[in-house]
Amino acid sequence: MYVPAHFDEPSREVLYELIENSALGMLITHGRSGLDANQIPFDLDTSQGENGSLYSCAISTPAEGKCTFSLE
Repeated sequence: MYVPAHFDEPSREVLYELIENSALGMLITHGRSGLDANQIPFDLDTSQGENGSLYSCAISTPAEGKCTFSLE
C-alpha cells in the first residue's frame, strides 16, 4: 500500500502504542449490498509474528451472510 512520506511512521513502538490506545478499528467488507464498514475491537499481541498480530471477533447475522477474515 502506498503511504506518502509525510504519513510514514517507521517506529514499530509508536505504531503499537497507537493501536493499543485506539482499540477500535474499521472492518470493511463487500457483500451483495455493496461495501459495509463496521467498527470492531482489536487486540494486539506484539509477541506473535514478525510484526505482531491483530485479533478480533465479528458476528454476522444470516441476513448479512457469512463474514470471515484473518489479519496477519
